[in-house]
Amino acid sequence: MAAPATPLRTPHKQLVTAWLGRFLARFAAFVQYVSARHTRRPDVALRNRAMRAASSRGVDRHALVRATRLSAGQVMKILAREPADE
Repeated sequence: MAAPATPLRTPHKQLVTAWLGRFLARFAAFVQYVSARHTRRPDVALRNRAMRAASSRGVDRHALVRATRLSAGQVMKILAREPADE
């Protein structure tokens, strides 16, 4: 068999980084789902860290808005490390 004419488009490291970003976005959504039931919301800092980590690994803010069901303004404040209205 001949080798493919074009190499793989994404190296292994980029694939892992993209996968980790998607995982962190889903983790932030899970934390949002679990902590939304509590009145004191003890896991907001964990959710925010997961959202910032996912964003730094290439997940765009629109995907974070869809995953966490927060408003776009809240997501932008969280990514900018500003206090968000909860």
